[in-house]
Amino acid sequence: MIPSRKLTLDLINEHLICHLCSGYLIDAWTINECLHSFCRSCIFSYFNDNDDNTTCPVCSTVPHPANPLLGITKDCWLQQIVYKLVPSLFKREM
Repeated sequence: MIPSRKLTLDLINEHLICHLCSGYLIDAWTINECLHSFCRSCIFSYFNDNDDNTTCPVCSTVPHPANPLLGITKDCWLQQIVYKLVPSLFKREM
């Protein structure tokens, strides 16, 4: 039998954090091409506030050639993982 290994929050924390605001993901959205994730308000502001912002803020991948917002998707699964691992975040939002 393979021994189980317990993961601590700090080992996966970087995958639960928005790269724009550095906080835990709130209403997570993911860029389809590169799979980087952001808070909805952060990524929508990033693309809407400046016409020059047409690539992923982390890796410069182009989400969609015509409109970057067409290349991102609401990530309900990732958001549920964030809420499970950081239950106080869910309570603060409610």
